[in-house]
Amino acid sequence: MPRVAARSREALSETRRDQILEAAVHLWLSRGFHATPVEAIAREAGLGKGTLYLYFPTKEAILQAAVERWSLLPDLEALAHTLDDVPPERAIPLVVSRLWGRLRERAPLVALLFREISLRPEDARGFLERVLLPANRLFAAWLDRHVERGALRPLDTFVAARGLVGMLVMFLLTQEIFGGAELRPISDAAIVETVSGLFLRGALPAGRR
Repeated sequence: MPRVAARSREALSETRRDQILEAAVHLWLSRGFHATPVEAIAREAGLGKGTLYLYFPTKEAILQAAVERWSLLPDLEALAHTLDDVPPERAIPLVVSRLWGRLRERAPLVALLFREISLRPEDARGFLERVLLPANRLFAAWLDRHVERGALRPLDTFVAARGLVGMLVMFLLTQEIFGGAELRPISDAAIVETVSGLFLRGALPAGRR
């Protein structure tokens, strides 16, 4: 019985955290981060303010948890596992397609993140340490294995991983967030194919480009 009770408490805690995070992101996207008080988040989540503080001590802590929850790290972990033995020529387009789809789904949250982090250097460092660097290292380790097998040429895989994701983030900012899609539409297929091709032509050994 104690174990069942403990699992029930853990499940309730996770459900409450999810309620709070979803309510917060919903309100931030419509009202803005600074214009949304904690009381409004608690009300949107169907909880009392005191209950919310049991899970998150500050509004900034809610933002940090939201960023971690909707990061690309779980997607990269799944891809690294399922595509470990797939040749880069086939694997990279699949990686790019998955990451681009996830980024597009989270475009409003990414916009919010860039806006808020630019105002608080301490949060930017936390984002780098908890989200960006772990994802970067994971992707680089996957590329390292292909370098060791001779499927990719020797290169700085940490920089290569950052560069590939960076191309997608730039497309997200210019097309989805800044409104570029209305001025010069670019199809998802064109983005995936071009980014994959540019990366592979630079990373594959000379005989396989």
